[in-house]
Amino acid sequence: MAEIAKIHRGAIAKAAAYVPASGDLKALIAAKREGYLWRSDLTPDRLSAVRRQLAMAEAALMPPPFEGIKTWLAKLATLVSNAPVPSGEICAVFAEVCADIPDGAWTPETRIAWTRQPPRNGYPVGSRWPAPGELYTHLLPFAEAIRAEVAGLREILAMAEKPREPERKRPDRAELARAGALADAVIRELRAVE
Repeated sequence: MAEIAKIHRGAIAKAAAYVPASGDLKALIAAKREGYLWRSDLTPDRLSAVRRQLAMAEAALMPPPFEGIKTWLAKLATLVSNAPVPSGEICAVFAEVCADIPDGAWTPETRIAWTRQPPRNGYPVGSRWPAPGELYTHLLPFAEAIRAEVAGLREILAMAEKPREPERKRPDRAELARAGALADAVIRELRAVE
């Protein structure tokens, strides 16, 4: 039983370990998106960092476990004023509505971001329990950021792994002579037409 608990806690902790790309990786993704990234920019150290970040981001794209959603909602319930007891039935509704929100978006940061929303039309949105659709709308930008990061990192790796074109060889004397003879023939033909 203890082994099952360890495995389950580990499954929830995977997304918690995800940290969005920053610094050099964030700059590489932006440069690729803007068309300013060259293959020569991709050093072995950078490619290693891209692979590590991609593995982390792809794990964050996995669907969240039901228990992860339930735990997230239970912790949100302690931060808002009108929260119900997050039962399995309530959590199932949220899980259904937010089915395409990846595991990496269900973090303490997104929970705190809910509570820190400014009031809308005088209504303190962040201090109240969300409707499933409101929570989906709140988590969607976080999910899209993870998806965009994964797409950018995959493009960088594809660029790095694309086979290089073979280097052009300098023409030898025979090729130069053939090209010269062909050019002379074209020039003679053009003069004959005039």
